[in-house]
Amino acid sequence: MDQNDTIALNRVFNYRSVTQTDINGTTMNVYMRYHLRTDKKNKLLLTVPSMYVLARKNNREFVGETYSKVKFLDVQEYDAALQVAVGTVPRYKITMPTVRLYLTPKLYDVTLIGDHLLSPFHFRNRSFYRYGVTPLTDQRVEIVFRPTKYNTQLVSGKAIVDYDTGRIISVELSGEYDMIRFQLQAEMGDSGELSLIPKRCDINCVFKYLGNKITGTFHTEGDQLKELPDSIINSHSMALMDSIRPEPLPSFMQSIYQHYDSLAALTVPTTTRKKKNMAKTILWDAVGDNLVNRIKGNFGNNDQGYYRISPILNPLYLGYSDRKGIYYKMKLNGSYAFSDNQQLRVNARMGYRFKFHEFYYSVPVRFTYNNDRNGYLEIEVGRGNRITSSNIRQQLKEDYPEIDWDSNNKRLDYFKDSYIKVRNNFDISELWSVMVGYTYHRRTAVDKQFFRTIDMPVAYHSMAPMVQTQLRPWGKKRGPIFTLNYEQGIKGIGKANMEYGRLEFDAIWLRKFFRLRSLSLRGGSGYFFQKGHEAYFLDFENFREDYMPGGWNDSWTGEFLLLNRDMYNSSRYYVRGNMTYESPLMLMSRLPVVGKVIEMERVYVSGLLADKLHPYTEWGYGFTNRLFSIGAFVATRNFKYDGIGCRVGLELFRDW
Repeated sequence: MDQNDTIALNRVFNYRSVTQTDINGTTMNVYMRYHLRTDKKNKLLLTVPSMYVLARKNNREFVGETYSKVKFLDVQEYDAALQVAVGTVPRYKITMPTVRLYLTPKLYDVTLIGDHLLSPFHFRNRSFYRYGVTPLTDQRVEIVFRPTKYNTQLVSGKAIVDYDTGRIISVELSGEYDMIRFQLQAEMGDSGELSLIPKRCDINCVFKYLGNKITGTFHTEGDQLKELPDSIINSHSMALMDSIRPEPLPSFMQSIYQHYDSLAALTVPTTTRKKKNMAKTILWDAVGDNLVNRIKGNFGNNDQGYYRISPILNPLYLGYSDRKGIYYKMKLNGSYAFSDNQQLRVNARMGYRFKFHEFYYSVPVRFTYNNDRNGYLEIEVGRGNRITSSNIRQQLKEDYPEIDWDSNNKRLDYFKDSYIKVRNNFDISELWSVMVGYTYHRRTAVDKQFFRTIDMPVAYHSMAPMVQTQLRPWGKKRGPIFTLNYEQGIKGIGKANMEYGRLEFDAIWLRKFFRLRSLSLRGGSGYFFQKGHEAYFLDFENFREDYMPGGWNDSWTGEFLLLNRDMYNSSRYYVRGNMTYESPLMLMSRLPVVGKVIEMERVYVSGLLADKLHPYTEWGYGFTNRLFSIGAFVATRNFKYDGIGCRVGLELFRDW
């Protein structure tokens, strides 16, 4: 590559920083048309979010158009007011929402789409691509690029570039990510902040999934469109769309509209048939859609509230680990903003473990009364977390030596833990926050009848005020976070019959690097410095088993995957450390065949000091792709091999 080629590339790499463009606050009208064709389909298409209407209908082709007023916060972060929507998709449902992000690629950022697809136009990613520069005129050059290793995080294509400034005039990209193979052609804006977003964009895509194949085309226009009054919101008038459409429809879309356009074509004259169709619509299209797909919506006069519920009957929310067996999980999130400074939020998690027939839930409700200072009052209720007590077990062994306590069916030291936590947090400054509150636990024996037979309590109660302080030396958004937590169990308040004192220290640091790499560090310790005679349960705040593990991005770091559940509550102290390194192109991604579909990889190292564990360590490797995430782990206990295991999670459509 000669000097002129290098100059052209460097100008592209530096374009955004040199021009100092800021798209925040830019508004524009955007027209979009789309065409979807189901080439192959089966019942498994029902499990794909946003594809329910395509799976249910016999139609093979769907078309639609939208007209929106968009206010950009960033290239892919914007508030869009939908003004007109027409089409043949039932109830004007949004299908293939992830593809719509491809219509506004972040060409000059590290990643093109969200947090994936490494951009060939960013300086940090240049080692992943090979470039060829060809002069076209005195002012324009063509840059052709292809990845050095074929991987789902990389793309290939070409761009026409202004040689003097490095501004991308037009671009063509092709790649494959999240089961979507795509080809993108975009013509960028002419100058300033508009040069960061396409004024025209076309996408051809193919979605393949377990015998299903759907092809789609999307086209957007955002240049010199007609202005509509703000009073027009979510109109479905075809006459209005005809008057503002920036260019004539392709002939194939016109023919599809002619076949499906009129409601009269869908109306059956007989009253009996109409009632049947109405029942079918309600039961299958409405209820069925919500059972297998995410339920979401907004409410309030100005849409200041929202709710998000994960699918109720979707097998893609299953997970598996050696110790925990198969588990199913779901989430419910909701929020309502009273003002910019006050908000009510609910983030509920629920799960069921089939191996142990255990149901879990955790429902924190948070009212933020001072958003600027992170001042909030939170009440959390939960139940189902089984906990063991080595003290009770030892006492039972001594009192009833004739019973085989080591038999699997004699795990009588298991208790169900129901709790309520009340917390109030306030940030004294950007660097320091204080939290106060209390925790109430009710631990009930799983086998109540046995404890009644031997005249022992079937339930143990504890009530403990707490105070916590958090230090962030480099602020909230970067650097480590140090937390010190003190909890004092008080006996005699209500039914509380346990007295204890617990102190815990925790430190976490998520260090993000360029090119999607990150290093996650966590360390901490805890100690019960006071423990009454009936304080049987050693329940730490930061060292506990997660009974409802999330996916790859939720809780696959900072935990012990193979540690026996009994060890969490058998020691009065612990010292732990966890390290996880993540990168998109590390080990398996460099292999010829399988490496093409590996999205992210991780290396895990964890260590623990506790009673009878001097030390306990876990070493692991994991990766995620379009279908699933998997991690393999090896454990040692007191410098001896202690077992091997794995965790598997279905990661399908996590970004859909």
